[in-house]
Amino acid sequence: MALIGALIALVGALALCLDRVHNGDFYLSLTSGRFIAEHGFATHDPFSTVAQGGTWLNQQWLSELTFFRVFSALGPTGLTVLYAFLITMPLGLLLWLCRRKGWPMLVAVSAFYFPGVLAVIHPRAAGFTVLIFSLLVALLLLLWRERGETTAGQRQAWWAPLAILALFALWANLHGGFIAGFLLLGLATVGLAIDHWRGIPGSVPLKRVAVLGGVGVLAAVIVTVATPLGSAIWSYLLSFQNQAISLASTEWESAFSSPLAVVYLSLAACFAAWMWVRSPRPRRVTTLLVTAGFLVFAGYSVRNIVFIGPVLALQVAWTAPNRTHTSLRMPVALVGAAAVVAAILAAVLGPAKDDPTLDFPVADYAIAHPPKHGRIVTYAGVGSYINWRSPSTPVVLNGWLEQYTPQELRDNYAVLRAGTAGNLAEALRRTHAGAVIAHLPSAIRRLEAAGFRPVFTSADGTYLVHVRHKGKLSGP
Repeated sequence: MALIGALIALVGALALCLDRVHNGDFYLSLTSGRFIAEHGFATHDPFSTVAQGGTWLNQQWLSELTFFRVFSALGPTGLTVLYAFLITMPLGLLLWLCRRKGWPMLVAVSAFYFPGVLAVIHPRAAGFTVLIFSLLVALLLLLWRERGETTAGQRQAWWAPLAILALFALWANLHGGFIAGFLLLGLATVGLAIDHWRGIPGSVPLKRVAVLGGVGVLAAVIVTVATPLGSAIWSYLLSFQNQAISLASTEWESAFSSPLAVVYLSLAACFAAWMWVRSPRPRRVTTLLVTAGFLVFAGYSVRNIVFIGPVLALQVAWTAPNRTHTSLRMPVALVGAAAVVAAILAAVLGPAKDDPTLDFPVADYAIAHPPKHGRIVTYAGVGSYINWRSPSTPVVLNGWLEQYTPQELRDNYAVLRAGTAGNLAEALRRTHAGAVIAHLPSAIRRLEAAGFRPVFTSADGTYLVHVRHKGKLSGP
């Protein structure tokens, strides 16, 4: 237990060290949470963007309200600390499931879990998905108990299906990552059925496999009825098929576009294959099928890397042999020392600060000096920040990327990324651009040629206003 505590402390301290900024998703969550706290759940977009008044499929409303309530009570520092605890707590559960597998396995599970934490290091709804997915892994292990275990252990499993359904009901209101839960249930059901059909000794009884499959079907119903969106929750998920989202965010791109992600997934695949080969014969299909399925899932989108650590922990807990107790003095000392160093570094660095890539001096100036007519064209994260600071200041878009049409996204980024002269003119017209917060010198030059005048410049960006809208400005 000392080693588990040291590993949790190390990952938690590193999470605090690496959460150095507040990005656009942070402000988007606070903005939405504030609106829900003041007005309740809404079905129409209330924010001052081009999507205002349109259908608002706010699936993750509960996580946003939670973030806003914590922010209101404890401030940004308190929210940062609690969020670090939120994304570290699942590791404690996973390590406890693997506690009898020997210290090298505990270290390996922690090592594979940590890169997933990096994908959700800043406060965002996806942090709740990491927690709930890990709880689902624990419940599956409870359902997979072999018939040779104690009677008391068998009696504990009756409530697990109900707990799984309750998790999905909560998950559907926190984050769209519940899709990964369906994938886990589906792969596990198929794998367990195959292992039973193969007649593997100690395989899960067919009745329990059928229960697991039924739970997956019921979970789909629960997800539909347990959220204010109702059946529209599936439309929300389909909205991410919008290919133009890639213009604003790379987290939905294939993991194969990132060399580091490729290395991580390759190591995870080798570790999973090694674990499976070392497992006693006849080898179970289930664990290999689940891990392989999630490796493909992560390859499809780099954002899904968050699930690899919990899935590998599932494989370790289910197939790795138990190890006899050995002295852990050296591993505990090394990990504990690293955790102390990380904690000191986190204390020295202090709480998270505003993300400098969001160009807050420029955004603050734009809020104080909006164009007389038209909207401000800017990046999605900056739009989220402006909506948080000044809900009435009109911008083209914020971080709700799935709310916008492909054309609206293409127009916004054509302005910011120096599109051709013809495309720029059309994009400016369609976005009703009165001002632009730009960063690229080429874009700034094209905007000046199109009639925009730079009125404020900082180290990271320039605020340009169209000459016909400059009457309201009082800056340099």
